Amino acid sequence: MDSESAPTVTTPVSEPLPEPAPTLVIGQDEPTFAWVVILNGPRRGRLYPLRLEGTSLGRVPPNDIELDDDAVSRFHARFVGERVGDRVTFFVQDLASANGTFVNGQRIVRERLQDEDRITVGNTTLVFKQL
Repeated sequence: MDSESAPTVTTPVSEPLPEPAPTLVIGQDEPTFAWVVILNGPRRGRLYPLRLEGTSLGRVPPNDIELDDDAVSRFHARFVGERVGDRVTFFVQDLASANGTFVNGQRIVRERLQDEDRITVGNTTLVFKQL
């Protein structure tokens, strides 16, 4: 069979892949022991390292983690690390938000976090990860 009589194969056009998120650069001043990943919403899949001195979460700047979620308060919650010997434990604290902060479905004021805990603020859920 010559090339002129070969059947033409058409490949269906699929939607283009979304642009990848920019590479996250982690600062050198303090090693990262823990982070949260957004599980749903417009920033799904974004990873945010948590700082020992605190990482703020809310709907507006200057929060470290800004969420596009109308059910999240302007200044909703804060993650803080506490060093005990060579181990760092992270806590999440609600900042008197209108709709509350939940860890694994339970409303909290301040809660110690463990690897794989689910934190829900407004309509957004994040997962906590710690090495």
